[in-house]
Amino acid sequence: MAEPNSNRMYIIIGAIVVVVALLFFFMSGDDTATDATTDTSATTTAPAGTTAPADPAVDDAVEVEPAEPADPGTPPAPATPAPAN
Repeated sequence: MAEPNSNRMYIIIGAIVVVVALLFFFMSGDDTATDATTDTSATTTAPAGTTAPADPAVDDAVEVEPAEPADPGTPPAPATPAPAN
């Protein structure tokens, strides 16, 4: 025999629907940023003393050299064999 006033399942399902609807509402918002200013004619200029580099491969590149050159004459130390059991 079923209970006449058992509405727990409907309340739980309704709460789940509300939570899913709220998550969808907040997650599906616009990604565009809002700006308080309406002036969109902003321009940028380069500093007065800059010119284009002659070689694009050397465009403000920093050369890094090792502290000491590698010594190819010394072989690495041999590994010790594992002891036999």
